[in-house]
Amino acid sequence: MSLLRPHSPNNNTLLPNRRKVQLYDFGVLDKMEWYVNEIVNHCWTERNIEFLVKWNLGDFTWEPLTNCNELEALNNYLMLNNVKNWQNLPKRVMVTSQRKW
Repeated sequence: MSLLRPHSPNNNTLLPNRRKVQLYDFGVLDKMEWYVNEIVNHCWTERNIEFLVKWNLGDFTWEPLTNCNELEALNNYLMLNNVKNWQNLPKRVMVTSQRKW
């Protein structure tokens, strides 16, 4: 208790250009806000690609490209895999039973 103190909002003068976490709206209404921490894997299903997304609350879900297209996490994942676009990612095909996290 002795370490608690009143909250004071950020001071833009002291901390300029501080970015807020960007939300991505999947169209699901929920009381909790979910943020994408990172994309950790990918797999191809016939002609489509899906990405394993790690969420801020610790959960993992497989998401199609349409849900990940505008995420900064996808850009980071592509950079880590040393490719410029998702079409150049290695063609790893996983069957449904292997896609458990």
